[in-house]
Amino acid sequence: MSLTSAAYQETKAYPDYRRNFAAGWIHGVFFQMSATFGNIQTVLPAFVTFLTPSTAVIGLMATIQGIGEIIPQLFTAHLIDGKPRKKHYLLGIITWRWIAWALLAWLTFQYGVTHPGLVLTVLIILFGSFSLAGGMGSVIYADIFSRAIPAQRRGRFVSARQIGGFALAILAGWIVKNILDAEDVFPFPVNFSLIFALSAATLAVAFVGFALIREPVSHAARQNHSVKEMLRQGTRLVRDNANLRLFLISRAVIGMTVGMASFYVVYARNDLGVSAGAVGLFLTAQMAGAAVSNILWGWLADGYGNKTVIVGTMATAGLTAVFALTLPALYLPAYVVVFILLGAMLSGWRIGYNNFVLEMAPEKIRAACVAWQNTLIAPVTLLPLIAGALLSSISFTTIFVIELGLIAIGLIASLRLKDPRHTPEGICT
Repeated sequence: MSLTSAAYQETKAYPDYRRNFAAGWIHGVFFQMSATFGNIQTVLPAFVTFLTPSTAVIGLMATIQGIGEIIPQLFTAHLIDGKPRKKHYLLGIITWRWIAWALLAWLTFQYGVTHPGLVLTVLIILFGSFSLAGGMGSVIYADIFSRAIPAQRRGRFVSARQIGGFALAILAGWIVKNILDAEDVFPFPVNFSLIFALSAATLAVAFVGFALIREPVSHAARQNHSVKEMLRQGTRLVRDNANLRLFLISRAVIGMTVGMASFYVVYARNDLGVSAGAVGLFLTAQMAGAAVSNILWGWLADGYGNKTVIVGTMATAGLTAVFALTLPALYLPAYVVVFILLGAMLSGWRIGYNNFVLEMAPEKIRAACVAWQNTLIAPVTLLPLIAGALLSSISFTTIFVIELGLIAIGLIASLRLKDPRHTPEGICT
């Protein structure tokens, strides 16, 4: 088939592709900017310290986030199963999150000093709703995205969205830094109220972008009539599909490496003695690695399939651990390479794995597969917690060596994957 003929067929099958590409890009980059203003690793913990001296609250919020992102996915897959259109569900979720950020901004401004306990209580409740909504939204978004963007263009779309998102995320970080540094101009609680208002404003822009998407009608018939049946279907899919089992092994290992990523900074600070200022350099290197590698991952995904991205991502994870073990002894400033590779690994993880599961799962079971692949690897989220507990009695070197061993298993599983774009054996049935 000629390129002209292929382009014609693609235009015929996806008549709103260009519009959806642009609208989806606007949604994605401003959603990432909004998430940066309300970042769980930096902004929210700093905010909590103004409300209470208890560090248990920060741990509670991390637990809430993990549970909220996983628990609702199977139920959401059941909810949208067989529905011809799902866009209105996600618009409702985005609307609630926008209102919640605006409400938190107002409450912080009004009661941050006089009633910190009230603000803290509302924060925990709202954050719980953020996490639950995020868990629901990821399933719905994946289903809509798979029908709005052709498979051969998804890598390009995700890559473009992430590059724009990283640029706005860096800008958001710079804005947050300047707001928090200017205590004479923006004292507490004005500073955090302004940051949360900016999160609400950028999320409103993301809402407009998603509202402009023209969702293709889904013609898939309802496959499940209860969550129990969906659980049974998921069990059968894992039992009968060797490719899905290999994918879950690979996905679990890369999920473990993502969770372990924070230890590279802790290792640098505690064992290598780098300054606090170096952490800012590491963050910049990570964002640069993610942005530049997006070009490579997108090209590989579109031209050769998402299996190549998965294998490359797993290999990059291995190199990250190897360099963390070896570079400090050779030349300490070169440790920044670890974070360049870490950014590339995180970027490839988002592009390769998300797109692979969309191609592997036929439309009628796609929502169930997305939900299942996240639910089944949930226990992996405990590994970084276990590693953190073990660090009181073993070294970072031992932890990184164990991580390398697990990555080797993940690389073997990744190499054995069958790409559904190139072989029918790779498709779940």
